[in-house]
Amino acid sequence: MSTTNHNIGSLKKEKFLILGAGNMGISVIKSLLSNKILPRNILIIEKKISLELKKLKSQNNLIIKKKINYESERYEPSIILLAVKPNQLQSSIDNDFEKLTRNSIVVSIIAGKKISYLKNIFPKSIGIARAMTNTPVSLNMGTSIICFENKVSRKKRNIVINFMSLFGQVNETKSEKLIDNFTAIYGSGPAYVYLFVDSLIKISNKLGFKNSKNMTLQTLLGSVLLMLSSKHEPEELKRKVKSKGGTTEAALSILESSEGMQKMLERAIKKAAKRSRDLSKN
Repeated sequence: MSTTNHNIGSLKKEKFLILGAGNMGISVIKSLLSNKILPRNILIIEKKISLELKKLKSQNNLIIKKKINYESERYEPSIILLAVKPNQLQSSIDNDFEKLTRNSIVVSIIAGKKISYLKNIFPKSIGIARAMTNTPVSLNMGTSIICFENKVSRKKRNIVINFMSLFGQVNETKSEKLIDNFTAIYGSGPAYVYLFVDSLIKISNKLGFKNSKNMTLQTLLGSVLLMLSSKHEPEELKRKVKSKGGTTEAALSILESSEGMQKMLERAIKKAAKRSRDLSKN
């Protein structure tokens, strides 16, 4: 698996179609706009237009449709992003939409939908890419993974990777099986971090601190910045915090026990990965 960050200048001439403008779809739209992609080169299809989407439309003169009429639109996107929920995909596709894919690479961030499944729905596309990302895309700090159908050329792959790079780090893989594991670790990962932070805040409150949230967030942020700036691995940094017979060692004896944090995370991630695989069977 390779990690890639590309120059985004090549995207200026591309045309985009975003199917689905929920949280992920809107984050992608914002990234396109913030990177100076012209609004006329972005077409959005969304049946339920939220207040946030209405605001984006009025501020940027975006084109939003509830459905597409191929003959009247004559819009030819080079990249189509599928950002609807898994159970909404079939109802969102009709003959007009399928015609749009004739000169497009279809990029799906729909959980559990395999490339083989998407090829059957979009047989006329020039290629399928299955991807997954996470919610920090809203800050252009997402972590993404992408797997391409074999027939997609390196040139076309680079265009899609440039697109995905707009909202963070991109990791390309040849193994589609890794996407289920990625979903379980990194797609769901922000929720694990929020749970950890929320737990520390609640424990801190219970022990009598009045500024628990700010202190917890500062501890988290400071620790992350230390990891980013240090040459040492997290394991070594952890050892630097604890001392023999000290308070940190006492706490870690619980968190690192046979039923501690890592084992719990492993069980949770295995269950999440299984759920991702199960979704592909529906």
